[in-house]
Amino acid sequence: MIDMSTNTLKQTLSSRPVLFHVHGIGSHDFSSMTSDALPEVNAIAVERNVDLIPTIFLRREYVPDLKQVLQDWKEARDRGGLPSILGFGVEGPMLGTSGGVPPAGCWLPDAKTWRELATLGNIGLRYIVIAPDACELDEVLDGDLTFRALIELFYQHGVRLALGHFRHDNPSESARRTDAVIDMVEKFTCGQPDMLLTDHLYNDMPRAFTHAWRTEEERVHRDKELELFLSKPWKTDSLAELLGPVPASIIEAARTRRLLPMLNFDGAHVDLEICRRTVDYVGADQLIAITDHTETDAMAGEDLSLSKSSSLRLRLDGQVAAGSTDISKQIENMRSIGLSDAQIDELVSETPRRALTDFTCSPYRSAGR
Repeated sequence: MIDMSTNTLKQTLSSRPVLFHVHGIGSHDFSSMTSDALPEVNAIAVERNVDLIPTIFLRREYVPDLKQVLQDWKEARDRGGLPSILGFGVEGPMLGTSGGVPPAGCWLPDAKTWRELATLGNIGLRYIVIAPDACELDEVLDGDLTFRALIELFYQHGVRLALGHFRHDNPSESARRTDAVIDMVEKFTCGQPDMLLTDHLYNDMPRAFTHAWRTEEERVHRDKELELFLSKPWKTDSLAELLGPVPASIIEAARTRRLLPMLNFDGAHVDLEICRRTVDYVGADQLIAITDHTETDAMAGEDLSLSKSSSLRLRLDGQVAAGSTDISKQIENMRSIGLSDAQIDELVSETPRRALTDFTCSPYRSAGR
C-alpha cells in the first residue's frame, strides 16, 4: 500500500470512490461479519473517504447471519445511519469451482433458500454473482424453480445479476449460455441500461490469452508475450479468437451497453497494460473498477497467505482468493497507464453508482414459478 491520505483523494477525485467489490477492511472479513461490525466498518469507510459494498462469499451456514446483517443495516439506514455502506454483494453460491472460490462458498440451495436469498434485495442486497454457464435457462434447479425463474426473481426484488466464476471445460458452450443470460436479462428489464454486471473480468473464466504474469519465472517472458498480444488489434469479428469466446462475449456486450464488467487494477489480477487496452476498447463509462481485496488473513472461514511474488492473497492450495491492494494504490496504477482523472472518476465512482440505481422489471412473466 502507498501513503495516500484522505485529503489527497478529496483533491484528486470529484466524488468519493466506491469499493464496489471488496471482501474485507480493517480486521473485518465481510464473509463472516456480524451486525455489531457495521458501525466500525462504516467509520473506517468515512475515515478513508470511500463508500463501499461489502462482498460476501456465501456459505450455507452463514445465510441466517447474512439476513440479520442486512436487516440491521436496513434499520440503521432508515434512521439515517451507516451512510458509507451502500448495500451488499454476494458471491455465489452457484459458482464454477476452477478458481479460488472458498470450498464452502460453492453449493446449490434448494428452491426455498433461493427464494429467501432473492428477498434480501428488499433489505440491501445489490448484486449476486452467479455462473451463467452453470445450466440452461430452462433447466430446473430444485422443485419448480428454473434458472430463468431464479434470475427473474432476483430482478423482481431489485438484485442485479453479476456473471462470474465460469466453467473451463467448454468455452464455446459457456459463451453461448452467457449470451442467453444477457439476452434474457435485457428482455426482462425492457432494455434498461446498467442492469447486468460481471464479476472480475478475465479472472476465473476460460481465456485464449495470458492476462497476468504473477511469478518471477512468468515475468521473464512478460514483455515479449505482452508486446505480441497488444500488436493484434481488437475487432468485433476476431475478438473471440484473440481473447476466447467468453471474454469476447462480455467485452462486446459491454461495448453495446448491455452490461457493466468489473475490472481489477491492482496489476496482479490483470496486467495493467491489458487493463489499459480494455478501457480503450470498451470505455471507462462501461467498466467498474474493483479492488476485490481484503485486509484480513482469512476469508469465509479459510486461512489466506500473501503471495511471495505478488500482492495477491492465496488459499492454502495456492489458488488466488483475493487481492491486498487498496483503492489508493489502484488509482495510482490507473494514472501510471495514462488514464485521466475524468476516466478514473467514471471507473471508481460514476459507473459503480449507476449500478446501484433502482429499477423496474417487465411484468411479462411471474417469477419463481
